Amino acid sequence: MAYSILGKLRPQAPSPPNACIYRIPDLQKRLHEKDFVPSLVSIGPFHHGKKNLQAMEGMKLWYLHNLLIRKATPETNMEHIVEKIRSMEEYCRDCYDEKIDLSSEKFVEMLVVDGFFIIELFRKMIGDMPRGVDDPLFNRLGMLSIVQNDLLLLENQLPWGVLDCLFHQVPGGKCKSLWELTQRVLPSWRGLEYFVYHVPNTLQSRHLLDTLRILSVEFESDKNEKVCPFRVSIPSATELLQVGVKFRRKRGFGSIFNITLLDGVMEIAPITLDAEKSVFRNLIALEECEPRHHKYQITSSARIMHDLIKSSKDVEFLMQKGIINTVSLRKEDIVYFFNTILDDSNTVSSCSSIVLLSAGVNEYNDHRWLRRWIASIKRDYLYNPSSIWSISNAVVFITILTIIQTVYSVLSYYKS
Repeated sequence: MAYSILGKLRPQAPSPPNACIYRIPDLQKRLHEKDFVPSLVSIGPFHHGKKNLQAMEGMKLWYLHNLLIRKATPETNMEHIVEKIRSMEEYCRDCYDEKIDLSSEKFVEMLVVDGFFIIELFRKMIGDMPRGVDDPLFNRLGMLSIVQNDLLLLENQLPWGVLDCLFHQVPGGKCKSLWELTQRVLPSWRGLEYFVYHVPNTLQSRHLLDTLRILSVEFESDKNEKVCPFRVSIPSATELLQVGVKFRRKRGFGSIFNITLLDGVMEIAPITLDAEKSVFRNLIALEECEPRHHKYQITSSARIMHDLIKSSKDVEFLMQKGIINTVSLRKEDIVYFFNTILDDSNTVSSCSSIVLLSAGVNEYNDHRWLRRWIASIKRDYLYNPSSIWSISNAVVFITILTIIQTVYSVLSYYKS
């Protein structure tokens, strides 16, 4: 038995050190499985061969056929392409956090077919290649949106190196690099229009979801950003409104959950919620799976939204301000989403900028305690017809408190 145990020991770690594409832990996946599992198209090995995704395999091969006959050159010879990708096989296998039980032939074939499908689709989306009236992705309502969503699932990724290699094997269109093509495609997707278009190609992407993370966070991250091993909660949007906080939609381009507070004005980047809910969960999952690579910017900002939205009134107010947008979701659905957005999170860590933001919000809230108290009295008594206070007592009481607030403000001014 001792020899049997010794024979099973492995000197290597179960997950390759360079892994960047992960399985979502079962416990997290059970909570929101539909947000982590592809609905229409499989990309990469984790969902390859599933029966419910087989319909798209014919679509991939059709795309590849059209691409090759349109760009027939020595470089587009299939044997040449296969050898190029086969030379990267070991690197590609190490990009996945578990052993891939596919033969070398099947694995390389999957990389080629899936990779060319993504590149051809992207070129069609920006108009570099003809779409064709017989292409169901573009003439069937909702089909393209589902595929777009599937391409941004953490379990449904190809290594960036594969996509980059294939891109240069079949050049075409206006984009000179895969980075340029991706930057043109992602901002055009519904719900992601607030990303910047021009990010210098100095940040190394590892797959499409990671590219989205770079576009939404890294281009504007403070180099001094640190990870704090704790979080700070803040009041809800309607509670902050009562103490005088003003809310505005951020103008121009920004990042996911981009939130700032200055002089009592909280600015938040616009958020579109429909099918894009799964994108947010997968970005958070990516940060969770790679703590050494990330500073929890997206997870931390999601916590802010989790705190701000506690009821339908919070959602209604933020929708009026143009901060939250939706076509298909009810207010209750949005409340549920933000109340559960951190169900998949195993960390309490936060990035330092969000901790400072939360501390600033709470400091502002604490200094306006009198205003908050007056607002509470107004809500519970003055505006409540069933209360005997509503006739006279509340009026007198509110007047007294208003005078106190004025005196308090004057004293604070001279003290400062």
